[in-house]
Amino acid sequence: MMKYNNTKSKKISNTIFIVPILTLIITAISIISIAAFSIYNMKQNNENLISKKFMQNLQSTTKQRVLLTYNIIDSLYKFEKNKKQTIKIMQKVLGKMRWDKKGYIFVFDYHGNTLYHPNHHYMTINRWNFERHGIKVIRQLILQALKNPKKGTYVKYLAYNPKGKPIEKISYVKIYQPLKIVIGNGVYLDYLNKKLLTSQKEYQDLAKNIFKQMIIATITILLIIMILTYFISKKVQLIFDDYIKYLEKEKEKLFMKAYRDSLTGLYNREYLKMRFPKLIKECKKFAILFVDLDYFKEINDSYGHEIGDIALKEIAKRLKLNIDENECVVRFGGDEFVIISKTNDKDKLSQKAQTIINVLKEKIIIDNRAYFLSASCGISLFPNDGNNKNTLIKYADSAMYEAKKKGKDRVEFYQAEMTLKAQQRLQIRNNLKKALKNNEFIIYYQPQIDTKNNLSGFECLIRWKHPQNGLIFPNDFIPIAVEMGIIDDIDLWVMENAMIQYNKWLEKGYKPGNMSCNLTVYQLEKGNFYEKIMAIIKKQNFDISNLSIEITEEGIMKNPQKSINILNQLVKEGIKINIDDFGTGYSSLAYLEKLPLAKLKIDRAFVKDIGTKQENTIIVKTIINLAKNLNLKLIAEGVEDKVQRDFIFNGGVDYIQGYYYSKPINSDEFEEKFLK
Repeated sequence: MMKYNNTKSKKISNTIFIVPILTLIITAISIISIAAFSIYNMKQNNENLISKKFMQNLQSTTKQRVLLTYNIIDSLYKFEKNKKQTIKIMQKVLGKMRWDKKGYIFVFDYHGNTLYHPNHHYMTINRWNFERHGIKVIRQLILQALKNPKKGTYVKYLAYNPKGKPIEKISYVKIYQPLKIVIGNGVYLDYLNKKLLTSQKEYQDLAKNIFKQMIIATITILLIIMILTYFISKKVQLIFDDYIKYLEKEKEKLFMKAYRDSLTGLYNREYLKMRFPKLIKECKKFAILFVDLDYFKEINDSYGHEIGDIALKEIAKRLKLNIDENECVVRFGGDEFVIISKTNDKDKLSQKAQTIINVLKEKIIIDNRAYFLSASCGISLFPNDGNNKNTLIKYADSAMYEAKKKGKDRVEFYQAEMTLKAQQRLQIRNNLKKALKNNEFIIYYQPQIDTKNNLSGFECLIRWKHPQNGLIFPNDFIPIAVEMGIIDDIDLWVMENAMIQYNKWLEKGYKPGNMSCNLTVYQLEKGNFYEKIMAIIKKQNFDISNLSIEITEEGIMKNPQKSINILNQLVKEGIKINIDDFGTGYSSLAYLEKLPLAKLKIDRAFVKDIGTKQENTIIVKTIINLAKNLNLKLIAEGVEDKVQRDFIFNGGVDYIQGYYYSKPINSDEFEEKFLK
């Protein structure tokens, strides 16, 4: 168990304490910033409004004064009818008028002479060339007025300020044409600045007051939050510490569950993926044993997945009980298992694999019923065969397929040529469906001879005439067709086309005898097996009495009761049933007696060593005696020489099939050699 470290809980506790404080500070800063920005915008808007109203008021006031003065002068002029007299009276009248400090009235003629100014000093001089800050102000006022003689105009300029810097000034000027004078009113704009300063101070005071209150509120809330979060963080730390301790206790279990197969409890493929890099790094040598169950699909298809799952659990239990401490077993797929063994000694590995195969062959009892499985095993070695997971598993898988091809229930080590075979197997797989569609299969016929050397019939054997690769034998493609689930289509194709050929021979007057066709166990598992065969017979108008169906002993015994029911239907129609490869399976005599059989075929494996191996001789004699007791005919296949022939016939076998008479040949050769 890993030692508990509370560093993480302390970090969480500190985070709980710090985060709200930081959040509050950030929030306070944000609010203060927003408030400052809002106050600033309010101040700007207010100052703009003050400026706008001031200017509107200023413009309105100056214009009103000028117009008032204009009307006074106009009245004087109309009364006096004399320019000089009017100007004198105007000076007296204007001199008595009082204006507020915002502005005053001035009057000039077109040449810059001051006709009236509150400062009487200016009335004694000509100010046409009077200059302020580089601008001839009086000339500018007169010229601007002359440009707008009817309406008058506003003129903005820098004016003299005896107290310091020049001040902006605005004047409204208007021409009084009869006297050729310019009437104007000038106002300094420093009054606006005073108003703006007053407004600015008001907003500064407002901002200081708001900020002060916000800072006090923030500090108060901050203190409260610090106290609360401190106690909360400590409480959370205690809770988290307890939780972490619990998690640490369960960590190993949870970790392993992620890498366990839910059905069998074995390690799964993810564990293999995780474990491999460490395995390669730590071990100088090890081996991959790829184990695949033989015939497991039949159990699933025949008895259901529930029975299949129970069988897999039992297989897993047996595997776990038969591996060493330095080995582990993984459920790689449905009925595929991988065993990692930390050795690459071939003798030890072979012994180990054979032990596992023997253990898996033992019957499995489920609900008082016995089920039988076997296994094929392929082995690849590290570093001899590869240095990475994918390569080693692929090579072990190839070796396993080689074991299946050689008869299953055996062990094979990976060899380089298996890679080529695997590629060829893939190529066959890719082309097999196309072959059936394109009618690339052909049928070969092997004669069956009776004790009088007469033709009694023949067995139909399929070959694949590949357009590029030439003739391909059944051992190379039938197992793949079984995997692909198209073997039933191939078997029925052979049966129908053999019937067509048989009928052609009958039309020529030949007597081919009994025709035997092979059907796999998969046909028996199909619900419409009986209907399909009868449909073909009817379609080809075939004499059913000439047809035998050969099914392997092993195939029948996978589900004997179901086999008995289906085969009885066929026998009632007149079809004969033969057991092929008898002696290689595990027939129960109780079931054998119930099967509606016509013939037993002795497997070639027992025939070939007659006379040299006493064991085989005894087995053949036993099978002969069994057949006689069950009143069954016997066919011996694989007879290749006269010694075997004589032993077989003298022992009581009824028919012989083998190279002694003929290898499988095409229809033309068969016709020429055995029918004519």
